[in-house]
Amino acid sequence: MNNPDLEFPEGLPEPEEPAGTQAVHFDPFADEDDDIDPGISALLEDLGHLREQHEAHTQATVTGPAAPIGTVGTAAAAGPGTEPTAGQKRDDTSARARQLALSTFRQRRGAERGDRTVADGMVDLPFVVPTRPEDALRDPAEAEAQGVPAPQLRTGDMVAGQYEILGVIAHGGMGWIYLANDHFVSGRLVVLKGLQSEKSSDEQGAAVAERDFLSDITHPGIVKIYNFIDDPRVPGGFIVMEYVGGPSLRARRNEQENGVLPLDLAMAYIIEILPALDYLHSRGVVYNDLKPDNIVVTEDQVKLIDLGAVSGIGAYGFIYGTKGFQAPEVGAQGPSVASDIYTVGRALASLTVHLPKDASGVYLPGLPDPGEEPLFRKHLSFYRLLQRCTAADPAQRFRNIDELSTQLHGVLREVIAVRSGMQYPAQHSLFSPQRTTFGTKHLVFRTDQLIDGIDRTVRITAPEVVSALPAPLIDRTDVGAPMLSGSSYTEPQEALETLRQAMKTSEYEHSAEIPLGVVRAMLDLGFTGQARTWLSSLEDALGHDWRFQWYSGVTALLLDDYAPAQQHFAEVLNILPGEAAPKLALAAVDELILQHLGHHHAALLPDKVSRSASLLSTNLEAVDAEVFAEFNPEWTHITQDPAVLRFNTIGLYGLVWATNPTTVSSAFGLARQLMAEGQIEMAVAALDRVPQASRHHRMAQLTTILQLISGTLTESRIRRAARRLEEIPTNEPRFLQIKIAVMSAGLNFLRDAGVESAASPNDLFEYPFTQRGLRYGLAYTLRQQARQAPFARHRYALVDLANQVRPVTWF
Repeated sequence: MNNPDLEFPEGLPEPEEPAGTQAVHFDPFADEDDDIDPGISALLEDLGHLREQHEAHTQATVTGPAAPIGTVGTAAAAGPGTEPTAGQKRDDTSARARQLALSTFRQRRGAERGDRTVADGMVDLPFVVPTRPEDALRDPAEAEAQGVPAPQLRTGDMVAGQYEILGVIAHGGMGWIYLANDHFVSGRLVVLKGLQSEKSSDEQGAAVAERDFLSDITHPGIVKIYNFIDDPRVPGGFIVMEYVGGPSLRARRNEQENGVLPLDLAMAYIIEILPALDYLHSRGVVYNDLKPDNIVVTEDQVKLIDLGAVSGIGAYGFIYGTKGFQAPEVGAQGPSVASDIYTVGRALASLTVHLPKDASGVYLPGLPDPGEEPLFRKHLSFYRLLQRCTAADPAQRFRNIDELSTQLHGVLREVIAVRSGMQYPAQHSLFSPQRTTFGTKHLVFRTDQLIDGIDRTVRITAPEVVSALPAPLIDRTDVGAPMLSGSSYTEPQEALETLRQAMKTSEYEHSAEIPLGVVRAMLDLGFTGQARTWLSSLEDALGHDWRFQWYSGVTALLLDDYAPAQQHFAEVLNILPGEAAPKLALAAVDELILQHLGHHHAALLPDKVSRSASLLSTNLEAVDAEVFAEFNPEWTHITQDPAVLRFNTIGLYGLVWATNPTTVSSAFGLARQLMAEGQIEMAVAALDRVPQASRHHRMAQLTTILQLISGTLTESRIRRAARRLEEIPTNEPRFLQIKIAVMSAGLNFLRDAGVESAASPNDLFEYPFTQRGLRYGLAYTLRQQARQAPFARHRYALVDLANQVRPVTWF
């Protein structure tokens, strides 16, 4: 210690500083207190003798009579008839304790633990007990019988004087893969995988480079590389890798009864492996050979194995991969991030659906359409995600792993919501929450005619839709993002001037957010025509950007140009299949087109299709494929066909509402479409799901009452509407007008049926459910309503109506 204020007595040596980690002797039988009761001390001493006798007996049993004299750590170490010293006893105890700890550590390696929650808490990955090494070995004779060359190495062979071959575990594109025992590292199990042959100087240089970057890969989701060794029996030598004892995703899939993994589980496994791919891409290399065989699950870990195909981005020469998984452009353009994303899509598809194969068992390119594959009908967003991953044009795929991960999380939210009804917050969305609502008040507001005599429409309009749609969030990686964040609270005109000045500087010449910010400011100022002109000038530079497509759709919508708006929002949906915003926008545009065509109140679909598309009680998986072969064979969102428009509108509103409980506009939109299809009960069910905590809950309650008395009237629906209204406080401003509507429906029902009273003798509200009773009730309630009328003229009209309804009496 170097404390100058601390002094030691003269003549005593100064204590030394500890040099590092030190051992502290621990003896559970050691006395920590000198003042122990003599009786207890005798008891402990007796127990100590018994323990020593038991240890001696155990050691004799283990070593036997032929145990060599002088064995370290045994009771006989001091020779026959000699008592072991205290130091020998301590060493013996320490050795046994270490051996016991090591034994326990190895035994519990596969001890089952709890599931692990991943993907923002949406999925629990099951704990997988590691595969025993002996179970991983396979007999090469089966492969040899199919023409595969025999392994160059046999069981018991030594490689580099260090690795003892235990057998083969697989055969890959670069030869047999061996399991070996590393004699230099405490018997550690390793995997030996061959490197490519070095037939030319170019290939030899490539192999050296490959070793260089493989040795520098360190990521918890990638199998560790321990060593590179040469062996004359195997040209190119071996990569020595970590042995990951566990089944591959292919094996996990094949264990399932139907031969595919549950969709949420498969997506969660892929989400877990994406950071490893992103790590490789950030280091300038691509994996090249992602497939279920190369993803291993062990305990609570998911790892990439088999790094033999890893290469630099844009590399040329021998690029390894697997037919049916490898991107088609690799041979001509070389490997890229886009080609890796293609393999992610193919791997995910092969885990979840039965892809078509050729005669040799290789997966054929392409995906079955939703009409052929029930899973894709049930989860259309998942189908769109796979389509984008595996697009033939690399430019149409996700640009990077982060973009793919964001959409994969969004699609997973939808999958879980559709399957189990569980809803999770959108933690990876590229859009803000819905700013306001549209179409939530029209049906109830129509009854305000009873207050002031003014007729109201139930149609939605483009401006109210645009004002309610979510807004794209600013891309924080854009060079202009800091400036846009600072100007987000300024007036649109001031923001427009700031952006104009910024565009004149070279600092922001590569920014996409700044020119798109100009479009936002123009739209906020109402300069819609100028915004369209500005977007036209940006198309060559930003036409591929989803934000360009979004603002183009918004601009076309504000100009009531519905067909281009539909095309732009459909393109955003193709690019961002996991986002709710383009689905909501596209559903609203389709509804506006139906209104424009005059089909917004017409039934256009078979009952089963409309019910299934809503996702309220069933889904499209239950609908026969033959229905879609005639109805919507291309599964397109760009259409003017009324039936397909209705189908898309119901499906999109239903999916957004099933996944996002705060997007109330989708609930009301779904209810409107179901009402048009005559599905009154399902329309009511859609609005019944509006949370009680929502500020739109009361409006949803009032709307369901009006829905029940719309369409074909029945006594049951009229009474249910009355009971629902009785649950609402009488201080609700529209209580009387809704009550008048319910009683009018009851009176019309009795008149249309030609009966004087209902089948049940129970009252409707506080009046008899008879023609005479409801007429009295209507007359009284109309007079109550007249007292609240804002205009005298309408007040008199309500009183006159009450007099007309009131039954004739003699006094």
